[in-house]
Amino acid sequence: MAKKLSNIVEEHIEKAILIAVGLACVYVLARYVLFSPNVVTYDNQKFTPGQIDMYIGGQSDKLKERLNGVATQLKASQEPCSPAFIARMDCSVDMDMNIVWPGAGSVETKIERKYLIPEVGEVNDVAAGYVRAAAYVPTTVITAENVRNQASYEANDIDLVTVQASFDGGALANSFQECFAGQAVPEEWRDKDLARPVFAAVQLQRQRMGADGTWSEWEDVPRAKIDPRRDDFRVIEDTNGLPSGGVMVRLLKLSDVRTQVSLLQPEPYQIASAEEEWFPPALHKKFLTNQKEKETQERRDTIAAQREDERDKTRTEREQRKPSKAPGGPGEPGGRGGGGGMEEYMKMYNPGATSPSRSSTMKGTRPERERRVEPTSPEQPPKKVAKPTGDSAIYDEVDKILLGDKDANKLREPIVFWAHDDTVQPGSSYRYRVRLGVFNPVAGKGQLRAEDAAYDSKVVLWSGFSDITEAVTIPERLYFFPVNVQETAKAVEVQVCKYSLGYWHSEQFMVKRGEVIGKEVKVEPNEQNKDAKQPETIDYTTGAILVDLVAVNDWSGEKSLQPRHYFDMLYSFDGASIKRMSAKLTCWSDELRARYSEIRALAKKPKVALRSWGSEGTFGSRRMLRGMPMRSPTGGNQPMTMEEYMMQYQQGMQR
Repeated sequence: MAKKLSNIVEEHIEKAILIAVGLACVYVLARYVLFSPNVVTYDNQKFTPGQIDMYIGGQSDKLKERLNGVATQLKASQEPCSPAFIARMDCSVDMDMNIVWPGAGSVETKIERKYLIPEVGEVNDVAAGYVRAAAYVPTTVITAENVRNQASYEANDIDLVTVQASFDGGALANSFQECFAGQAVPEEWRDKDLARPVFAAVQLQRQRMGADGTWSEWEDVPRAKIDPRRDDFRVIEDTNGLPSGGVMVRLLKLSDVRTQVSLLQPEPYQIASAEEEWFPPALHKKFLTNQKEKETQERRDTIAAQREDERDKTRTEREQRKPSKAPGGPGEPGGRGGGGGMEEYMKMYNPGATSPSRSSTMKGTRPERERRVEPTSPEQPPKKVAKPTGDSAIYDEVDKILLGDKDANKLREPIVFWAHDDTVQPGSSYRYRVRLGVFNPVAGKGQLRAEDAAYDSKVVLWSGFSDITEAVTIPERLYFFPVNVQETAKAVEVQVCKYSLGYWHSEQFMVKRGEVIGKEVKVEPNEQNKDAKQPETIDYTTGAILVDLVAVNDWSGEKSLQPRHYFDMLYSFDGASIKRMSAKLTCWSDELRARYSEIRALAKKPKVALRSWGSEGTFGSRRMLRGMPMRSPTGGNQPMTMEEYMMQYQQGMQR
């Protein structure tokens, strides 16, 4: 029985599977094809993909019909507004509306001018100079209102680099004349205003030397912090960056004579150090040479005076020690106790002598010799006046190159200009180049020929860059030198030197391993420097830590070697890299020994009081009173005073 049942299942199992698969297919067909679940709800109704397209098409047809109907109604309802406007005018104003209102003036036919771009030329005779001194440094942003206000400045140290160059103003003027008003330009195109060049910018660039000795990329140097018009002199090279009014408005703004002078020959810092002064770089070298010659001559005069005084003193003492050998007793003529004994003795050995002190009387001490005036005779011809020498000659040369109240745009001679860099850092080396920019008077007007069309959007026409200056090295303001070692205490005596308020100051510190070299020290006034303004405290902290002292045994000498024993001082600024310096002066490099000797000599110099604000001994005051011989506004032929110049300067800044 069981076997029979098994055979029935085996016979019909395939049919059952086929029936089940067929039913499944029918379900899928009915569920996903005939009765699709892919419906979407729109406008509160459910639509299949085919139905929703038909529904939306019908809706769009209805919308078109509505829009066409509204447009037709609006068009039919429009009425002209001019009658209503005229009616209102007639009602409010009693006037004839038939009057002809003034319209825009007639426009002349535009002349299509086409000019050539002028050649600006080259910059020559470049030189860089460096000044370190105490100066009046701004404590706030300098503007035209506070540029002459003493409260805006304080005496502080400054490192100032100035780059000077010259430019051929005649060649520039000729080039502009030929391009805008020359014979080759059609007469109706000639324009004298365009033919007047106006300087637009002085661009100073610098490179900085890296630790590996390579030079960085060129970077622009900003105008000095004391320049009240540094924003006005900001370079705009493309017409898209110009404010409203275009190039002509900016050109007129900078074309003022004093503005051009401020652009080309900006004011230097007011130097407070009594023994230092600012000059253009070429003349500053002469000033330094004169200073060295003065110091050398003063030392020679001092030594000669000391030797002369010593000889006078020795001669007097020797004469006083000489015994009297003249005959005669006391009270007798020629006797030792008589009033003329020594006189007779001197007459016997020196007939021309009249007294024992003749030698000292004739020669005299140094102050007496200086007070003597050599008699002159009326018949003696007057001496020829010598040419000015020293600082006087330098100021005469300064007067020749200063623009003063000259119009730089009309000069047909070489123009000397300069730019300052007051952002240099001590311990760094720089080199510079400079160029000069002139306004393109037809920038953005489309009035250039096809070959110069690329300059149409250029606001500034640049000269070529000058030659690159020699490297200018800014010395550090803080040095330290190990001068002595105490082996038993494992300590080194370090002399720290710091530049402050125009002078070098020096202090010695005993430093042990692990200690910082230097510290803040209070300045004690002394009799020699009582009149000089000195800082209350000087921070000698170097930031370096003494790591260790290492004994060194080596040999020195070129022909014959000699053994030597000394210590090296190991120190570090960051704790990662360790540097070393010999603690024995004879083992230093020639450069280090020279720097040490120079700073020691400068630190011993007597401190002189700083110049007061607005002192007439400074370059700025001399420039105003000598370089700008403008007439006084009060009338007459008298030159302008300092106060009058200051007043007009501030008025010019405000304009």
